[in-house]
Order: sequence, then structure tokens, then C-alpha cells
Amino acid sequence: MWRALFDNVYVEERTLEDAETVRILERIGCDSPLVLRHYKDVFDKRNEKGKTGRNLILAHNPGKHLYEGAPVCQSFGNEHFYYSPGVMNCIYDCEYCFLKGMYPGNDICIFTDIGETFSETDELVKRHPVYVCASYNTDLTALENITGYVRRWCEKASDTPGLSVELRSKCGRTDIYEKLPVSERAIFAFTLSPDEIAERFEKGTPGLDGRIAALNAAMNAGFPVRICFDPMIYVRNWREIYSSMIERVAAGVCLSGIKDISIGTFRISDQYLKNMRKKYPGSPVAQYPYVNEEGYYQYPDEVRLSMEEHVKRELAEKCPNVPVFDWK
Repeated sequence: MWRALFDNVYVEERTLEDAETVRILERIGCDSPLVLRHYKDVFDKRNEKGKTGRNLILAHNPGKHLYEGAPVCQSFGNEHFYYSPGVMNCIYDCEYCFLKGMYPGNDICIFTDIGETFSETDELVKRHPVYVCASYNTDLTALENITGYVRRWCEKASDTPGLSVELRSKCGRTDIYEKLPVSERAIFAFTLSPDEIAERFEKGTPGLDGRIAALNAAMNAGFPVRICFDPMIYVRNWREIYSSMIERVAAGVCLSGIKDISIGTFRISDQYLKNMRKKYPGSPVAQYPYVNEEGYYQYPDEVRLSMEEHVKRELAEKCPNVPVFDWK
């Protein structure tokens, strides 16, 4: 199985006997992984120009397992907002993704010491309610056949009062939700994009119909579901394609049953954008003339406000009673 996704499978020497490591290797059918001292020996190497291959690395997280949420991320009114870097990098290849400015290559690193993540979570929950974005640095749903971490986080949310978990995805899978433990504190968030944007900028992802089908599967299983029109990408015909997308969503989803909606145009930290511009000189997303506001690049106000206000108006007509969050 793994040969279809990865060039090689690496395992840190100290991680070889981990139960999670053994289980993942069995799942992917790899009985002879390459052994390395530290994941950075492979993960931190930059891809050669034109190289599109990808390695899988299983390792221990040498640092913190939970970090406070970044200012460019939506907290949805949660005061104590964290993200988990339990998996680094994504199976999808979205041209605008901040991971392209954050990580040097395409390799995916799975930290198999998820028990340590849960221990840190427990310590925080003793002090205050905790809201965790569990798939901030990856798409966990798309990797569920490999990691099983979506199930682990759903179980953790169900068993831990005071903990809420968001699992954000573009994955079109519909087969897993009825098999997961349902909890009102396990929120599945789906990033929806116009097909024109997905085809041009979100390589490897399913189209809008596939994501709507997955969204409905999560709702039908009983999970709270969030819709994310975020990030919105500026193109010349943005008004037409985003209006058409909202019409299709309204026709295919019972919007009154949605927990809430997030909207926001593309924004990124200045250092990540600088890295992306060096790596992708031909990318229209990376090379757009953004404005820098307090260390974060975003569209000029006339573009950003036009796009966000347009979508908010259309949503107000389609689902006036559903909370809508936008990034300020």
C-alpha cells in the first residue's frame, strides 16, 4: 500500500517499538522501514527542484505537543485555543497552504507518541476548558487509514469534559463517520472551495460535490459540523464562482443543521510567504502583491472586504440563523 503514496518509510530508532509505530507499519504493509537517528535528518532536507516525491517518517515529538493558536486562525470564541502538531505536512498539495512556507519539502512526519499529547491535554483541562485544532498541520481525515488519529481524538473528546476538538478537512471520505464515537465536542470542519479554485490551486483534493457528501455523512452520523469558506482566493471572476458555490452548498446541505460557518480571505505570516516566494516563483498565489499588516500578509482592504462582505450577505440570505465567524 505505502508504495503508492511514499518513496520510503523511515522510523526513528527510539520509536521502533512503539505500539503506534507497529500498528501504522502493519496498516501500510511495511515490514522493513529504514531506520534513522532523528526525523530531521530526512524531514528538514529541502526537495530538489522539480522533485515531487514524498517520504513517510514515524518519530517522537521532541518538543511541546500543544501550542497556542496563531493569530491568523479562527478561535470561534474559545478563550483557550490550541493546536496539535501530531502530524506534520499534508497529503494534499494546495498551492496557497502555509505549510509550503513552514516545511522544507513534501515529507510527512507522524509523531507516534500521541499519548504524550493527550497527557498535555489533560493537564491543561485541569486548569480551564481547552479547544484543540487536531489537524492544523495536516489533514487527519485523509490520513485516517494510516494513523487512526481521528478515532483517537473523537474518543478523547468523548471521554474528557472540558475538551473540544476540531478536525478540519477537505477529504471526501464518507465511510468513517458512522464508525466513530459521536460527541458534541468533536467538531468536523470542512473547507469548501469552488471547483475552479480546487482544480487550479488544491491539487489532489476532491471537488465540491465530494466534500459536500463527506459533510453530510458527518452530519447524518450526529457530529457537529462546521463549514469553512476559508481561505477564499482572489481570482478575476471570484464573485461569480463563489456565488455559484454557495448556491450549490445551499442546495446540497441542510444549512439549518450546521453548527457555524467560518469565512476569511487568504492571509499568511510574513516569513512563511517569503519562503513560499523563494520556492514557487511562478505561483500566482505566492507572488500576489499583498499588504503586510503587523507581520501578516493579506489582500488589500478593498479586495478582502469586498470578498468577505459578499459571501456574508449571501449566507445571511441562505442561513440567517447560523453563526458566521470571520477573521479580523
